[in-house]
Amino acid sequence: MQGGWQPPPGGGGGYGAPPGSGGYGQPPPGGGAPPGYGAPPPSMGFGGANPYGAPAAMPPGMMGGGGAYGQYEFNDMENAVIDKTAGRAKLWGIISTSIGALQILGSCGAIANPGMATYLPAGIIAIVIGVTFMGVGNSLKNVVQTQGNDVMHMMQALEKMGSAFMIQIVCAIIGFVLAVLVFFLVAFVLVAAAATS
Repeated sequence: MQGGWQPPPGGGGGYGAPPGSGGYGQPPPGGGAPPGYGAPPPSMGFGGANPYGAPAAMPPGMMGGGGAYGQYEFNDMENAVIDKTAGRAKLWGIISTSIGALQILGSCGAIANPGMATYLPAGIIAIVIGVTFMGVGNSLKNVVQTQGNDVMHMMQALEKMGSAFMIQIVCAIIGFVLAVLVFFLVAFVLVAAAATS
């Protein structure tokens, strides 16, 4: 009898391995790789949602930082509301432009009456606002008439509408300040005239 360790009968090298397998123990059920090797187990969450809370990848055209707008098509009821708003925006643009043109024509009478010169800046502002609102109406009309670019046209219309409102806000503030200054100037002149008389 020889001393030392003797391999089991059959020539298989390993502890408890069946003859001819050459491995350590029985293979896992199902014949797959042993746990811990290869892909992570599904319980770790890597197969589905990102475990770190980062948002999932967005489809093309929906990215917020690149200036691209999403693909959306308004239904018939939404298109009817947008079409009505487009018509009213264009109508107000035409009215404002017409009023501005009349004010500019009226400012030509400043030769006879210098007070009519104030019609010129008011007419120019009215024309700018009218043209802007007509652009809003056209962009809203494009929302109804085109397919697949509704969000882009809607955003263009909102940008133009925001510009028109900003022009009106600035002009209203300037007009209010000028009216207050004129009021105090007239009051000062009347008080000075009453004091001298």
